[in-house]
Amino acid sequence: MYKQLPTHPAFTMFNTSQFVGKDLEVLVRTALTHGELAPGIALAVERYRSKSSLTVVEQRQLQILDSAISDGCVVAVQVQSAKR
Repeated sequence: MYKQLPTHPAFTMFNTSQFVGKDLEVLVRTALTHGELAPGIALAVERYRSKSSLTVVEQRQLQILDSAISDGCVVAVQVQSAKR
């Protein structure tokens, strides 16, 4: 049987269930914070774009990201494979 951890905020700080429903917000904030759109984040954002039932909040988050990209505040990062 697993031991239950205390529910002190310090122990629940990294509880991934807190991100359920906020995934797109986390992706957009990460891109804005770092000023770049990493390939993994770009792929995850594109998965959101392909959803047919985006909420108003999700649509707005995508607009914010698109605006930041068009203004040059966020740049797409492309990974180049190392030649041997």
